[in-house]
Amino acid sequence: MAPVPNGVYAITRPYEQLITLLEPKDLAVLLPPTGQPGEQEWQLEGLDDGTVQLRNLRHQTFLTYDDEPNVNEMIMGSTEPRRWALYQAAEPFSFHVVVPGGPIEGVELALDLSLLRIFPPRLALRPLDVNDQRQAWKFEFHE
Repeated sequence: MAPVPNGVYAITRPYEQLITLLEPKDLAVLLPPTGQPGEQEWQLEGLDDGTVQLRNLRHQTFLTYDDEPNVNEMIMGSTEPRRWALYQAAEPFSFHVVVPGGPIEGVELALDLSLLRIFPPRLALRPLDVNDQRQAWKFEFHE
C-alpha cells in the first residue's frame, strides 16, 4: 500500500518550486506556481505492489523516463505509465521518489534535479541519498 492516499497533489521543493509539465510529453521542469490549471497537479494512484503512478491532471500523461533507468536520465510526460516507489523522508509528507527494483549499476535512482544548469530546471534520475533532505519531495494534497 502506498504511504500516501490516492488523490491529487502538488509535488514541491522548498521556495514553492513545483514539478511542472508544460506540454503532454515534454520534459518535466521545476517552476513556481504557473496559474495554469492542472499542469502542476499530479494524480497519485497507489498500486497493489506498494508503488505509485503519477499522472498529470492537465495533460493526462504520466511522469516517467525513457526506456531503461540510468543516472542522469531525463524525466518527462508519457502516455505509458511508470511505477515509482515512495521512501519516507525526515519531514512529514515528504518522500524520495525512487525507481523501484533497484539498485541499478550499484545505486538506487531517485527523482531529482538534473545537473544541467539551465532555466527552467529539468528533472532527472540521480543516485539516491536518503540522508539528503534536498532530494526529498513534499506532497501537498489538493482537494
